[in-house]
Amino acid sequence: MELHSFLSLSKFITLLLYTFFILMLIKKVLGQDLCYLQPTKPPRKIIGYYPAYKLNLRPGIDFNISPSIDYLNYIAFGPNDLVNNGSNLNNPFILLAYQNDRIDELKTYKKNNKLKFEIILSVLLPTDGNNLTRLFNVSASGSRSGGQGAQLATNLVSAANQFGFDGIDIDYPFKLPCYPLLGGFNSAYSDLLNGLSLQLRNKSLMITAGQYPINLNNTNFNNIGVDFINIQAFNLNVNSTTTSAGIDKILQIFNSWNTVVTDKSRLILGVEFGGIIEIVSPSKDIKSDIESQHIQIANVSNSKFPMTDEPIPDQCQYSSYAYLSWNTLKQVLSSSSCPTNQTPTSSSQWKYGFAKNAKQPYLYQQQTSSSNYFVVFYEDYQSLNAKLDYINNNGLAGISIADITKDSNDSQLMNFIASGTQPTSASVRPSTSSTSPSTSPSSNNTGAIVGGVIGSLIFVGAIAGVGFMLYQKRKLKMSDLLKDTKNQTCSDINRQDYSDINREIRSDTHNRIYSDTNHQSS
Repeated sequence: MELHSFLSLSKFITLLLYTFFILMLIKKVLGQDLCYLQPTKPPRKIIGYYPAYKLNLRPGIDFNISPSIDYLNYIAFGPNDLVNNGSNLNNPFILLAYQNDRIDELKTYKKNNKLKFEIILSVLLPTDGNNLTRLFNVSASGSRSGGQGAQLATNLVSAANQFGFDGIDIDYPFKLPCYPLLGGFNSAYSDLLNGLSLQLRNKSLMITAGQYPINLNNTNFNNIGVDFINIQAFNLNVNSTTTSAGIDKILQIFNSWNTVVTDKSRLILGVEFGGIIEIVSPSKDIKSDIESQHIQIANVSNSKFPMTDEPIPDQCQYSSYAYLSWNTLKQVLSSSSCPTNQTPTSSSQWKYGFAKNAKQPYLYQQQTSSSNYFVVFYEDYQSLNAKLDYINNNGLAGISIADITKDSNDSQLMNFIASGTQPTSASVRPSTSSTSPSTSPSSNNTGAIVGGVIGSLIFVGAIAGVGFMLYQKRKLKMSDLLKDTKNQTCSDINRQDYSDINREIRSDTHNRIYSDTNHQSS
Protein backbone atom coordinates (compact mmCIF):
# COMPACT_ATOMS: atom_id res chain seq x y z
CA MET A 1 0.00 0.00 0.00
CA GLU A 2 2.82 2.40 0.89
CA LEU A 3 4.68 1.53 -2.32
CA HIS A 4 1.60 2.20 -4.45
CA SER A 5 1.13 5.62 -2.79
CA PHE A 6 4.76 6.49 -3.48
CA LEU A 7 4.37 5.68 -7.19
CA SER A 8 1.20 7.78 -7.45
CA LEU A 9 2.91 10.76 -5.81
CA SER A 10 5.90 10.47 -8.19
CA LYS A 11 3.63 10.50 -11.25
CA PHE A 12 1.76 13.52 -9.91
CA ILE A 13 4.97 15.50 -9.28
CA THR A 14 6.34 14.57 -12.73
CA LEU A 15 3.11 15.75 -14.38
CA LEU A 16 3.28 19.06 -12.50
CA LEU A 17 6.88 19.63 -13.62
CA TYR A 18 6.05 18.91 -17.27
CA THR A 19 3.04 21.24 -17.14
CA PHE A 20 5.07 24.04 -15.55
CA PHE A 21 7.84 23.64 -18.15
CA ILE A 22 5.41 23.76 -21.07
CA LEU A 23 3.63 26.86 -19.72
CA MET A 24 6.91 28.72 -19.15
CA LEU A 25 8.18 27.84 -22.63
CA ILE A 26 4.98 28.94 -24.35
CA LYS A 27 4.95 32.16 -22.33
CA LYS A 28 8.53 32.90 -23.37
CA VAL A 29 7.81 32.34 -27.06
CA LEU A 30 4.39 33.95 -27.28
CA GLY A 31 5.05 36.66 -24.72
CA GLN A 32 8.22 38.06 -26.28
CA ASP A 33 8.22 41.76 -27.17
CA LEU A 34 8.29 42.03 -30.95
CA CYS A 35 9.50 45.60 -30.59
CA TYR A 36 12.62 44.61 -28.66
CA LEU A 37 15.90 44.33 -30.54
CA GLN A 38 18.50 42.12 -28.88
CA PRO A 39 21.54 44.43 -28.70
CA THR A 40 25.11 43.33 -29.23
CA LYS A 41 27.91 44.25 -26.85
CA PRO A 42 29.27 47.83 -27.01
CA PRO A 43 32.51 48.55 -28.91
CA ARG A 44 35.85 49.00 -27.17
CA LYS A 45 36.24 52.64 -28.23
CA ILE A 46 33.65 55.33 -29.01
CA ILE A 47 34.76 58.52 -30.74
CA GLY A 48 32.45 61.50 -31.13
CA TYR A 49 33.07 64.45 -33.46
CA TYR A 50 31.90 67.92 -32.49
CA PRO A 51 32.02 70.52 -35.34
CA ALA A 52 32.52 73.57 -33.14
CA TYR A 53 33.56 75.77 -36.07
CA LYS A 54 30.02 75.83 -37.51
CA LEU A 55 27.84 75.22 -34.44
CA ASN A 56 27.53 77.81 -31.72
CA LEU A 57 26.33 75.29 -29.14
CA ARG A 58 27.14 75.04 -25.45
CA PRO A 59 27.73 71.62 -23.84
CA GLY A 60 25.24 70.85 -21.11
CA ILE A 61 22.83 73.49 -22.42
CA ASP A 62 22.34 72.92 -26.14
CA PHE A 63 23.63 69.34 -26.24
CA ASN A 64 25.00 66.68 -23.93
CA ILE A 65 28.12 64.55 -24.25
CA SER A 66 27.67 60.90 -23.39
CA PRO A 67 29.90 59.56 -20.58
CA SER A 68 30.55 56.55 -22.83
CA ILE A 69 32.61 58.62 -25.29
CA ASP A 70 36.34 57.91 -25.05
CA TYR A 71 37.52 60.67 -27.41
CA LEU A 72 35.82 63.94 -28.32
CA ASN A 73 37.23 65.16 -31.63
CA TYR A 74 36.85 68.93 -31.47
CA ILE A 75 36.69 70.36 -35.01
CA ALA A 76 37.93 73.85 -34.33
CA PHE A 77 38.03 75.35 -37.82
CA GLY A 78 36.67 74.75 -41.30
CA PRO A 79 38.38 73.12 -44.30
CA ASN A 80 39.70 76.37 -45.79
CA ASP A 81 40.46 78.30 -42.59
CA LEU A 82 44.10 77.20 -42.53
CA VAL A 83 44.69 78.77 -45.94
CA ASN A 84 45.82 82.37 -45.56
CA ASN A 85 47.45 83.70 -48.71
CA GLY A 86 49.57 80.57 -48.99
CA SER A 87 50.95 80.85 -45.44
CA ASN A 88 49.92 78.60 -42.54
CA LEU A 89 52.62 79.61 -40.05
CA ASN A 90 50.41 81.23 -37.42
CA ASN A 91 46.91 80.19 -38.38
CA PRO A 92 46.42 77.34 -35.84
CA PHE A 93 47.25 79.67 -32.93
CA ILE A 94 45.05 82.49 -34.22
CA LEU A 95 42.10 80.23 -35.00
CA LEU A 96 42.21 78.53 -31.61
CA ALA A 97 42.62 81.84 -29.79
CA TYR A 98 39.25 82.91 -31.18
CA GLN A 99 37.69 79.87 -29.47
CA ASN A 100 39.63 79.93 -26.24
CA ASP A 101 36.53 80.64 -24.13
CA ARG A 102 34.60 77.79 -25.76
CA ILE A 103 37.47 75.37 -25.23
CA ASP A 104 37.68 76.34 -21.55
CA GLU A 105 33.91 75.93 -21.23
CA LEU A 106 34.19 72.41 -22.67
CA LYS A 107 36.93 71.51 -20.19
CA THR A 108 34.84 72.87 -17.31
CA TYR A 109 31.85 70.82 -18.46
CA LYS A 110 34.03 67.72 -18.57
CA LYS A 111 35.39 68.35 -15.07
CA ASN A 112 32.04 69.18 -13.46
CA ASN A 113 30.40 66.06 -14.90
CA LYS A 114 33.43 63.87 -14.09
CA LEU A 115 33.75 62.73 -17.70
CA LYS A 116 36.86 60.87 -18.81
CA PHE A 117 37.01 61.52 -22.56
CA GLU A 118 40.14 62.96 -24.16
CA ILE A 119 39.74 66.18 -26.16
CA ILE A 120 41.33 65.80 -29.60
CA LEU A 121 42.03 68.70 -31.97
CA SER A 122 40.40 67.59 -35.23
CA VAL A 123 41.81 69.39 -38.27
CA LEU A 124 39.92 69.60 -41.58
CA LEU A 125 41.95 70.12 -44.74
CA PRO A 126 40.67 71.81 -47.92
CA THR A 127 38.74 69.62 -50.34
CA ASP A 128 39.53 71.61 -53.48
CA GLY A 129 42.75 71.60 -55.44
CA ASN A 130 43.38 75.36 -55.33
CA ASN A 131 43.40 75.65 -51.54
CA LEU A 132 45.38 72.44 -51.13
CA THR A 133 47.97 73.80 -53.53
CA ARG A 134 48.23 77.00 -51.52
CA LEU A 135 48.41 75.16 -48.20
CA PHE A 136 51.02 72.56 -49.15
CA ASN A 137 52.72 74.30 -52.09
CA VAL A 138 51.95 71.36 -54.38
CA SER A 139 50.76 71.39 -57.98
CA ALA A 140 48.62 69.16 -60.13
CA SER A 141 51.76 67.86 -61.83
CA GLY A 142 53.05 66.55 -58.52
CA SER A 143 55.85 69.03 -57.90
CA ARG A 144 56.14 70.72 -54.52
CA SER A 145 58.49 73.14 -52.86
CA GLY A 146 59.63 73.03 -49.26
CA GLY A 147 58.45 70.72 -46.48
CA GLN A 148 55.11 72.39 -45.93
CA GLY A 149 53.60 69.18 -44.55
CA ALA A 150 56.28 68.94 -41.86
CA GLN A 151 55.94 72.66 -41.07
CA LEU A 152 52.18 72.37 -40.69
CA ALA A 153 52.73 69.43 -38.33
CA THR A 154 55.02 71.53 -36.12
CA ASN A 155 52.49 74.38 -35.97
CA LEU A 156 49.58 72.07 -35.15
CA VAL A 157 51.45 70.25 -32.38
CA SER A 158 52.56 73.54 -30.81
CA ALA A 159 49.00 74.89 -30.89
CA ALA A 160 47.57 71.65 -29.47
CA ASN A 161 50.05 71.75 -26.58
CA GLN A 162 49.39 75.41 -25.86
CA PHE A 163 45.60 74.98 -25.68
CA GLY A 164 45.70 71.71 -23.74
CA PHE A 165 44.48 69.18 -26.31
CA ASP A 166 45.16 65.47 -25.75
CA GLY A 167 46.03 64.74 -29.36
CA ILE A 168 45.39 65.55 -33.03
CA ASP A 169 43.05 64.05 -35.61
CA ILE A 170 44.13 64.95 -39.14
CA ASP A 171 41.66 64.82 -42.00
CA TYR A 172 42.26 63.19 -45.38
CA PRO A 173 40.21 65.41 -47.71
CA PHE A 174 39.42 63.00 -50.56
CA LYS A 175 36.63 60.93 -49.05
CA LEU A 176 34.03 61.07 -51.82
CA PRO A 177 34.24 59.13 -55.11
CA CYS A 178 35.05 62.25 -57.13
CA TYR A 179 38.03 64.34 -56.03
CA PRO A 180 40.55 66.66 -57.68
CA LEU A 181 43.67 65.11 -59.16
CA LEU A 182 46.59 66.41 -57.13
CA GLY A 183 49.62 64.23 -57.70
CA GLY A 184 51.93 65.76 -55.12
CA PHE A 185 49.45 65.83 -52.26
CA ASN A 186 50.02 62.30 -50.92
CA SER A 187 53.73 63.01 -50.48
CA ALA A 188 52.96 66.23 -48.60
CA TYR A 189 50.36 64.40 -46.51
CA SER A 190 52.95 61.73 -45.72
CA ASP A 191 55.32 64.44 -44.43
CA LEU A 192 52.49 65.80 -42.30
CA LEU A 193 51.76 62.41 -40.70
CA ASN A 194 55.41 61.64 -40.02
CA GLY A 195 55.88 65.07 -38.45
CA LEU A 196 52.83 64.66 -36.22
CA SER A 197 53.87 61.15 -35.19
CA LEU A 198 57.35 62.27 -34.14
CA GLN A 199 56.28 65.39 -32.26
CA LEU A 200 53.11 64.29 -30.46
CA ARG A 201 55.02 61.74 -28.35
CA ASN A 202 52.59 60.35 -25.75
CA LYS A 203 49.52 62.08 -27.21
CA SER A 204 46.97 60.48 -29.53
CA LEU A 205 47.19 60.68 -33.32
CA MET A 206 44.21 59.84 -35.52
CA ILE A 207 43.33 60.00 -39.20
CA THR A 208 39.85 60.66 -40.55
CA ALA A 209 39.58 58.97 -43.95
CA GLY A 210 36.95 57.89 -46.46
CA GLN A 211 36.02 54.65 -48.15
CA TYR A 212 39.13 54.43 -50.32
CA PRO A 213 42.45 53.26 -48.80
CA ILE A 214 45.13 55.94 -48.57
CA ASN A 215 48.20 54.87 -50.52
CA LEU A 216 51.12 57.00 -49.37
CA ASN A 217 54.44 56.73 -51.15
CA ASN A 218 56.82 57.03 -48.21
CA THR A 219 54.58 56.11 -45.30
CA ASN A 220 53.56 52.73 -43.95
CA PHE A 221 50.60 52.91 -41.57
CA ASN A 222 51.96 49.88 -39.74
CA ASN A 223 55.20 51.71 -38.89
CA ILE A 224 54.05 55.21 -37.91
CA GLY A 225 52.42 56.02 -34.60
CA VAL A 226 48.82 56.40 -35.76
CA ASP A 227 46.53 55.23 -32.97
CA PHE A 228 43.27 55.09 -34.92
CA ILE A 229 42.08 55.46 -38.51
CA ASN A 230 38.44 56.58 -38.62
CA ILE A 231 36.94 55.27 -41.86
CA GLN A 232 33.82 57.31 -42.59
CA ALA A 233 31.90 54.86 -44.75
CA PHE A 234 28.50 56.54 -44.76
CA ASN A 235 28.56 58.72 -47.91
CA LEU A 236 28.54 55.69 -50.20
CA ASN A 237 25.46 56.70 -52.15
CA VAL A 238 26.82 60.10 -53.19
CA ASN A 239 27.13 59.92 -56.98
CA SER A 240 26.88 56.11 -56.91
CA THR A 241 24.30 53.35 -57.30
CA THR A 242 24.49 51.88 -53.79
CA THR A 243 22.81 52.46 -50.46
CA SER A 244 24.27 55.01 -48.08
CA ALA A 245 25.97 52.86 -45.46
CA GLY A 246 24.99 49.25 -46.04
CA ILE A 247 26.85 46.59 -44.11
CA ASP A 248 27.47 44.66 -47.34
CA LYS A 249 29.43 47.56 -48.85
CA ILE A 250 31.19 48.32 -45.57
CA LEU A 251 32.55 44.77 -45.60
CA GLN A 252 34.10 45.43 -49.02
CA ILE A 253 35.55 48.76 -47.88
CA PHE A 254 37.31 47.30 -44.85
CA ASN A 255 38.62 44.40 -46.90
CA SER A 256 40.23 46.94 -49.24
CA TRP A 257 41.74 48.81 -46.27
CA ASN A 258 43.42 45.59 -45.17
CA THR A 259 45.85 46.07 -48.05
CA VAL A 260 47.41 49.11 -46.33
CA VAL A 261 46.62 48.44 -42.64
CA THR A 262 47.19 44.93 -41.34
CA ASP A 263 46.37 45.74 -37.71
CA LYS A 264 42.55 45.85 -37.59
CA SER A 265 42.60 46.92 -33.95
CA ARG A 266 43.44 50.46 -35.14
CA LEU A 267 40.49 50.76 -37.53
CA ILE A 268 37.36 52.68 -36.52
CA LEU A 269 34.04 52.42 -38.35
CA GLY A 270 32.49 55.87 -38.81
CA VAL A 271 28.71 56.35 -38.87
CA GLU A 272 26.34 59.27 -39.29
CA PHE A 273 23.51 59.91 -36.81
CA GLY A 274 20.93 60.42 -39.52
CA GLY A 275 21.22 60.00 -43.25
CA ILE A 276 21.55 61.54 -46.68
CA ILE A 277 18.65 62.66 -48.84
CA GLU A 278 19.09 62.57 -52.61
CA ILE A 279 17.05 62.53 -55.80
CA VAL A 280 16.74 59.22 -57.64
CA SER A 281 15.41 58.48 -61.11
CA PRO A 282 13.79 55.01 -61.08
CA SER A 283 14.28 52.63 -63.99
CA LYS A 284 11.04 50.72 -63.37
CA ASP A 285 10.10 50.43 -59.72
CA ILE A 286 11.86 52.51 -57.08
CA LYS A 287 11.77 49.79 -54.42
CA SER A 288 13.13 47.16 -56.80
CA ASP A 289 15.95 49.53 -57.77
CA ILE A 290 16.88 50.04 -54.14
CA GLU A 291 16.68 46.37 -53.17
CA SER A 292 18.80 45.33 -56.17
CA GLN A 293 21.33 48.13 -55.51
CA HIS A 294 20.79 49.78 -58.90
CA ILE A 295 19.98 53.35 -57.94
CA GLN A 296 19.98 55.91 -60.73
CA ILE A 297 21.01 59.30 -59.34
CA ALA A 298 19.10 62.12 -61.03
CA ASN A 299 21.34 64.73 -62.63
CA VAL A 300 19.85 67.79 -60.96
CA SER A 301 21.25 70.69 -58.98
CA ASN A 302 19.98 73.37 -56.60
CA SER A 303 16.97 71.26 -55.70
CA LYS A 304 14.74 71.90 -52.72
CA PHE A 305 14.29 68.98 -50.36
CA PRO A 306 11.26 68.21 -48.16
CA MET A 307 13.42 68.45 -45.04
CA THR A 308 17.03 69.53 -44.88
CA ASP A 309 19.58 70.04 -42.12
CA GLU A 310 22.70 70.76 -44.13
CA PRO A 311 23.47 70.70 -47.87
CA ILE A 312 26.42 68.59 -49.02
CA PRO A 313 28.87 70.21 -51.44
CA ASP A 314 29.26 67.78 -54.33
CA GLN A 315 32.85 67.84 -55.53
CA CYS A 316 31.76 66.49 -58.90
CA GLN A 317 29.04 69.17 -59.25
CA TYR A 318 26.72 66.44 -60.44
CA SER A 319 23.69 66.57 -58.18
CA SER A 320 22.26 67.92 -54.94
CA TYR A 321 22.46 66.19 -51.58
CA ALA A 322 21.68 67.07 -48.00
CA TYR A 323 22.22 65.65 -44.53
CA LEU A 324 19.29 64.74 -42.32
CA SER A 325 19.91 64.31 -38.61
CA TRP A 326 18.31 61.60 -36.50
CA ASN A 327 16.61 64.36 -34.56
CA THR A 328 14.94 65.54 -37.79
CA LEU A 329 14.04 62.03 -38.94
CA LYS A 330 12.32 61.39 -35.62
CA GLN A 331 9.80 64.07 -36.54
CA VAL A 332 8.76 61.97 -39.54
CA LEU A 333 8.81 58.56 -37.85
CA SER A 334 5.96 57.57 -35.58
CA SER A 335 6.68 58.22 -31.91
CA SER A 336 5.30 54.78 -31.02
CA SER A 337 7.44 52.95 -33.58
CA CYS A 338 9.28 49.80 -32.65
CA PRO A 339 13.07 49.76 -32.99
CA THR A 340 12.63 46.86 -35.42
CA ASN A 341 9.96 48.55 -37.55
CA GLN A 342 10.00 52.33 -37.50
CA THR A 343 7.36 53.58 -39.89
CA PRO A 344 6.47 57.14 -40.89
CA THR A 345 3.49 58.83 -39.32
CA SER A 346 0.13 58.38 -41.04
CA SER A 347 0.11 62.04 -42.09
CA SER A 348 3.54 61.82 -43.73
CA GLN A 349 4.08 61.32 -47.45
CA TRP A 350 7.18 59.25 -46.77
CA LYS A 351 7.11 55.48 -47.20
CA TYR A 352 9.33 53.04 -45.37
CA GLY A 353 11.59 50.30 -46.69
CA PHE A 354 14.39 48.09 -45.44
CA ALA A 355 17.23 46.85 -47.66
CA LYS A 356 17.84 43.34 -46.35
CA ASN A 357 21.31 42.74 -47.77
CA ALA A 358 22.52 46.17 -46.69
CA LYS A 359 20.60 45.96 -43.38
CA GLN A 360 19.72 49.59 -43.91
CA PRO A 361 16.36 51.39 -43.53
CA TYR A 362 15.25 54.03 -46.00
CA LEU A 363 12.41 56.45 -46.68
CA TYR A 364 11.17 57.51 -50.09
CA GLN A 365 8.51 59.72 -51.66
CA GLN A 366 7.84 60.91 -55.19
CA GLN A 367 8.90 64.40 -56.15
CA THR A 368 6.04 66.75 -57.01
CA SER A 369 5.34 66.99 -60.77
CA SER A 370 8.19 64.62 -61.54
CA SER A 371 8.95 60.93 -61.99
CA ASN A 372 11.94 61.27 -59.65
CA TYR A 373 11.95 60.24 -56.01
CA PHE A 374 13.48 61.61 -52.84
CA VAL A 375 15.30 58.79 -51.05
CA VAL A 376 16.84 58.84 -47.57
CA PHE A 377 19.11 56.08 -46.27
CA TYR A 378 19.72 56.48 -42.56
CA GLU A 379 21.02 54.84 -39.40
CA ASP A 380 18.64 53.36 -36.88
CA TYR A 381 18.82 50.69 -34.17
CA GLN A 382 18.87 47.77 -36.61
CA SER A 383 21.59 49.16 -38.87
CA LEU A 384 23.72 50.20 -35.89
CA ASN A 385 23.33 46.74 -34.35
CA ALA A 386 24.59 45.15 -37.58
CA LYS A 387 27.61 47.47 -37.61
CA LEU A 388 28.40 46.81 -33.95
CA ASP A 389 28.28 43.08 -34.67
CA TYR A 390 30.74 43.60 -37.51
CA ILE A 391 33.06 45.68 -35.30
CA ASN A 392 33.11 43.12 -32.49
CA ASN A 393 33.36 40.04 -34.72
CA ASN A 394 36.26 41.44 -36.77
CA GLY A 395 38.39 42.91 -34.00
CA LEU A 396 38.01 46.58 -34.97
CA ALA A 397 38.87 49.26 -32.43
CA GLY A 398 35.41 50.78 -32.24
CA ILE A 399 32.96 53.23 -33.74
CA SER A 400 32.99 56.97 -34.43
CA ILE A 401 30.07 59.36 -34.81
CA ALA A 402 30.56 62.09 -37.41
CA ASP A 403 28.52 64.65 -35.44
CA ILE A 404 27.25 63.88 -31.95
CA THR A 405 24.85 66.85 -32.01
CA LYS A 406 22.69 65.12 -34.65
CA ASP A 407 21.41 62.61 -32.13
CA SER A 408 18.04 63.13 -30.44
CA ASN A 409 17.85 65.36 -27.39
CA ASP A 410 17.73 62.30 -25.15
CA SER A 411 20.71 60.66 -26.95
CA GLN A 412 18.76 57.65 -28.21
CA LEU A 413 21.31 56.31 -30.71
CA MET A 414 24.31 56.97 -28.48
CA ASN A 415 22.63 55.18 -25.57
CA PHE A 416 21.91 52.22 -27.82
CA ILE A 417 25.57 52.01 -28.90
CA ALA A 418 26.87 52.31 -25.34
CA SER A 419 24.43 50.08 -23.47
CA GLY A 420 21.82 48.66 -25.86
CA THR A 421 19.12 50.97 -24.47
CA GLN A 422 16.18 51.36 -26.84
CA PRO A 423 12.80 53.09 -26.65
CA THR A 424 9.98 51.17 -25.02
CA SER A 425 7.18 50.34 -27.42
CA ALA A 426 3.94 52.15 -26.73
CA SER A 427 0.62 50.40 -26.30
CA VAL A 428 -0.52 51.71 -29.68
CA ARG A 429 1.14 49.98 -32.60
CA PRO A 430 2.80 52.20 -35.25
CA SER A 431 0.98 53.12 -38.40
CA THR A 432 1.68 50.64 -41.18
CA SER A 433 -0.40 52.25 -43.91
CA SER A 434 2.72 53.29 -45.78
CA THR A 435 4.77 50.19 -45.04
CA SER A 436 5.02 47.26 -47.37
CA PRO A 437 5.02 43.91 -45.57
CA SER A 438 7.64 42.61 -47.97
CA THR A 439 10.14 45.24 -46.89
CA SER A 440 9.39 45.36 -43.20
CA PRO A 441 12.13 43.62 -41.22
CA SER A 442 9.59 42.40 -38.68
CA SER A 443 7.12 41.02 -41.22
CA ASN A 444 8.33 37.48 -40.55
CA ASN A 445 7.81 37.69 -36.78
CA THR A 446 4.50 35.81 -36.95
CA GLY A 447 6.07 32.94 -38.84
CA ALA A 448 8.97 32.93 -36.40
CA ILE A 449 6.58 32.72 -33.45
CA VAL A 450 4.57 29.88 -35.01
CA GLY A 451 7.77 28.05 -35.80
CA GLY A 452 8.99 28.66 -32.27
CA VAL A 453 5.78 27.29 -30.76
CA ILE A 454 5.86 24.18 -32.97
CA GLY A 455 9.52 23.64 -32.20
CA SER A 456 8.83 24.08 -28.49
CA LEU A 457 6.01 21.54 -28.57
CA ILE A 458 8.20 19.05 -30.42
CA PHE A 459 10.95 19.60 -27.88
CA VAL A 460 8.56 19.19 -24.95
CA GLY A 461 7.03 16.11 -26.60
CA ALA A 462 10.47 14.56 -26.96
CA ILE A 463 11.22 15.22 -23.30
CA ALA A 464 7.83 13.81 -22.31
CA GLY A 465 8.49 10.70 -24.42
CA VAL A 466 11.85 10.13 -22.78
CA GLY A 467 10.27 10.70 -19.39
CA PHE A 468 7.50 8.20 -20.16
CA MET A 469 10.05 5.59 -21.26
CA LEU A 470 12.01 6.11 -18.06
CA TYR A 471 8.78 5.85 -16.10
CA GLN A 472 7.83 2.56 -17.81
CA LYS A 473 11.30 1.21 -17.17
CA ARG A 474 11.06 2.16 -13.53
CA LYS A 475 7.57 0.66 -13.31
CA LEU A 476 8.84 -2.64 -14.74
CA LYS A 477 11.72 -2.61 -12.29
CA MET A 478 9.34 -2.03 -9.39
CA SER A 479 7.13 -4.88 -10.64
CA ASP A 480 10.10 -7.24 -10.67
CA LEU A 481 10.98 -6.05 -7.21
CA LEU A 482 7.45 -6.85 -6.02
CA LYS A 483 7.71 -10.36 -7.47
CA ASP A 484 11.03 -10.93 -5.76
CA THR A 485 9.56 -9.67 -2.52
CA LYS A 486 6.58 -11.99 -2.85
CA ASN A 487 8.75 -15.03 -3.58
CA GLN A 488 11.05 -14.17 -0.73
CA THR A 489 8.07 -13.84 1.61
CA CYS A 490 6.69 -17.24 0.58
CA SER A 491 10.09 -18.82 1.09
CA ASP A 492 10.30 -17.35 4.56
CA ILE A 493 6.85 -18.72 5.39
CA ASN A 494 7.83 -22.17 4.15
CA ARG A 495 10.99 -22.08 6.22
CA GLN A 496 8.95 -21.06 9.25
CA ASP A 497 6.49 -23.93 8.75
CA TYR A 498 9.32 -26.40 8.29
CA SER A 499 10.92 -25.20 11.50
CA ASP A 500 7.66 -25.63 13.42
CA ILE A 501 7.21 -29.17 12.06
CA ASN A 502 10.76 -30.03 13.08
CA ARG A 503 10.12 -28.79 16.57
CA GLU A 504 6.94 -30.88 16.80
CA ILE A 505 8.73 -33.97 15.46
CA ARG A 506 11.64 -33.54 17.86
CA SER A 507 9.24 -33.08 20.78
CA ASP A 508 7.20 -36.14 19.83
CA THR A 509 10.31 -38.26 19.33
CA HIS A 510 11.64 -37.21 22.70
CA ASN A 511 8.38 -38.14 24.39
CA ARG A 512 8.36 -41.53 22.72
CA ILE A 513 11.94 -42.26 23.71
CA TYR A 514 11.21 -41.22 27.29
CA SER A 515 8.11 -43.42 27.39
CA ASP A 516 9.96 -46.45 26.01
CA THR A 517 12.72 -46.04 28.54
CA ASN A 518 10.30 -45.95 31.43
CA HIS A 519 8.52 -49.01 30.09
CA GLN A 520 11.71 -51.03 29.91
CA SER A 521 12.68 -50.03 33.41
CA SER A 522 9.45 -51.25 34.82
